[in-house]
Amino acid sequence: MKHKTVLVFLALIFIPLAARADKAEDFMEAGITKAESGNLEGAVADFTKAIELDPDSAEAYYSRALTRGKLGDLQGALADFNVSIELNSESAFAFNNRGNIKDDLGDPTGAIEDYDEAINLDPAFAMAYNNRGIAKSKLGDKKSAITDYNKAIELDPKMEMAYNNRGNAKLESGDTKGALEDFNKAIELNPKFITGYFNRANIKEQTGDYEGALADYTKAIEINPKYADSFINRGYAKTNMKDYEGALEDFNKAIKLQPKSAIAYYNVGLTYYKMGKYREAIANYDKAIEWDPRFAQAYDSRGTSKALLEDYKGALSDFTRAIDLDPQNPRPYYGSALARIILGNTESGCKDAKKSFDMGYSRAEELLTKYCQ
Repeated sequence: MKHKTVLVFLALIFIPLAARADKAEDFMEAGITKAESGNLEGAVADFTKAIELDPDSAEAYYSRALTRGKLGDLQGALADFNVSIELNSESAFAFNNRGNIKDDLGDPTGAIEDYDEAINLDPAFAMAYNNRGIAKSKLGDKKSAITDYNKAIELDPKMEMAYNNRGNAKLESGDTKGALEDFNKAIELNPKFITGYFNRANIKEQTGDYEGALADYTKAIEINPKYADSFINRGYAKTNMKDYEGALEDFNKAIKLQPKSAIAYYNVGLTYYKMGKYREAIANYDKAIEWDPRFAQAYDSRGTSKALLEDYKGALSDFTRAIDLDPQNPRPYYGSALARIILGNTESGCKDAKKSFDMGYSRAEELLTKYCQ
């Protein structure tokens, strides 16, 4: 999990203020107060009034852009940042935050252009280096991303999210040891940095240290008991430790926090599957698919449980849907092959078995050997 840096409203003091009518300034101050207290809709209304009274206020557009972004109105935020930059093209903050919006909209290349401009305007802008590193990492340029995180840390040695993000880039580059050191440093700088515990736990889990992972997820939950992802991942660690009841408890807590969490329901289903309770597993895969109809893995897993209950037609339907959604995954081809062969469709089953085997799924070889000679 990577962290992007967004400026708080206090950063507005760095933006040159346009001449404004007193009443426009009053609306600005009221909007900032409302935004800081969490009344974002009210803040947008006040910033809009300020813009109506002073259409040349870059600060008003900037403030409304920040608030719209927090409300999830990314297109509205982008439009406001565009106007703010047109009115004041010397604001590194505006370019940085417009870059954040572009990145959130799935345009990391456009985001990098804005971060470049922010850095050109302020070469000591540590946050812009951090954010540019995130965008570069999304484009697969881990080496350059790490260089940006290094620069952010050089400029601000106490920026825990830069260590966190560099840790992610190192992990994705295969440097597990370096990643762990960075997550440790992020936590050292901020003992309440949930993402640091979360990412460190992921590494511990990947290396088989389930007890250590459990401790880190538990710490993340202590810091924020409403962080559903920590419950989901702690539950997954518990399944690896064969503590299935404890895992179910965590997954169900996550569902209480996020009732439409497809991944939480999926993990409940997976836990019941490991317990041999296939009907209960199917019921939860049903819920996962209800909330995410394109969840290919849920169809595949539901098909497996149906096959174990000898509902081969239902299983075949699920494997076929999983293939449609994720044709590069060899596992559902194997499931489809097995179901087809049992249903008497040996020829089509063997085609799926060969496809699965050719894609690297070794278990398909036994089907080929037994039924497809």
